[in-house]
Amino acid sequence: MKSAQLRILLIAGTILLSVALYFLPSQINKKGVEPRAAAERTEDEFNPEDLLRSAKAALDSNSLQALEVIEKASSQSNNKDTALLDSIGRIWDRNGIPAASAIWFERKAEIVKSEASFLDAAYRYFDSFRMAKDSTVQSLLVGKAITNYEKVLEINPNNLNAKTDLGACYADGTSEPMKGIMLLRDVVTADPNHEMAQYNLGMLSVKSGQLDKAIERFQKVLEINPERTEMNFYLGQVHLQKGDTAAAIQAYETFIKNAKYDVSDVIKMVQALKSKSS
Repeated sequence: MKSAQLRILLIAGTILLSVALYFLPSQINKKGVEPRAAAERTEDEFNPEDLLRSAKAALDSNSLQALEVIEKASSQSNNKDTALLDSIGRIWDRNGIPAASAIWFERKAEIVKSEASFLDAAYRYFDSFRMAKDSTVQSLLVGKAITNYEKVLEINPNNLNAKTDLGACYADGTSEPMKGIMLLRDVVTADPNHEMAQYNLGMLSVKSGQLDKAIERFQKVLEINPERTEMNFYLGQVHLQKGDTAAAIQAYETFIKNAKYDVSDVIKMVQALKSKSS
């Protein structure tokens, strides 16, 4: 491979990673906080107190003081007061630490046992799984996300958003990726215009090398939601991987035209592609 071509692909790969992280689906602002003792655990264990102790180190003194006051009140009610459990979870939300927030919302859900309460816990575990860097921690968190999403679907099998996230959990975080793919396919069968199911299937198509299918999925996402301008970048990446430089440049230029943040690296990449193809 020529050095110029290698440089283009390296730049492209770096940008793809940064854009993917930037546009990662999430419900709340978040920080990466992982339990310090994670490496000492097996994958089927989850010690919430370890995680909460680690997370508290990321809080400022005012947030920590407010948290401890409500925690004390909740302890006095044997953690049965759902309003207090909710308040503690939302303190963690405000500090952007969904892994800690999820624990408290799960405790609330086990009392309330409603679709909404299990969903509150599930998507926070899902977000924290996406953020985690340690593989053991990822396994712990995705397992908790799966448990809570499955409880949501037991109550309401037609919750397509929950089924989409559950599919992504299985596809990205377990040894059963086909189970996740089948769940996502069920969603788009029920609703072909489900944006996140189409998006996730597109990403999985890229991972499996089904590039034409990925193009189809990403174009469908743009059809559903024209504001998802990052799809043009992904389309450029896929066209480039297929060797269709002209289509890649066209997609990248559409992305550049509509981007609302710094895309100078993409501009340089397009210039390099044009120079190489001229």
